[in-house]
Amino acid sequence: MSEEKTTRRTILETALDLFALQGYEGTGVQQIVDNSGITKPTMYHYFGHKRGLLDEVIHTWGRSLFDIYEKSADYQHDLVMNLNLLTRETITFALANQSFYRLHCALSAAAPGTESHAAYEPLRKDINACIETLFAKASKDHGNMKGREKLYSESFQGMLKAWTLPVLNTELQLTDDLLHRVVHQFMHGIFS
Repeated sequence: MSEEKTTRRTILETALDLFALQGYEGTGVQQIVDNSGITKPTMYHYFGHKRGLLDEVIHTWGRSLFDIYEKSADYQHDLVMNLNLLTRETITFALANQSFYRLHCALSAAAPGTESHAAYEPLRKDINACIETLFAKASKDHGNMKGREKLYSESFQGMLKAWTLPVLNTELQLTDDLLHRVVHQFMHGIFS
């Protein structure tokens, strides 16, 4: 890898870790450059400004997360299979990309009007549309779901985050039993 690519990657990874730990708004440019071992002009050369750095963090890791959602939500007339796959693949991604997953959770809850909300909004909308489409397709097989696609999407994503974070914090382990319980609990709510 060239020195330029190495420097760029170091800045990205440093910013990601700091944003995940302290939040985007709570992280200063000086802290990023100090922890990266570079100067401010170097950071500005690569990313233009702090928001440009956040945009690139979201693009680099967020698109990988979206790809998982998109592939796992490809409805094959078996909603339980899709939800199992979404849960397993999301938790697996989160374990491999802990800083980004934590940042994803924080950014998805960012207040409107903030830079972090504006930066994350396109990815949030893409993820929501992907999951809503899954439920819209499933509602053709399960009539009682019709018209509730957004509700199910938001509920499922919230529940997924609620189960993923304890796995990241080593309070739980991803097992087939855990996977079954998560999806069963969600499905019970749909069909009740």
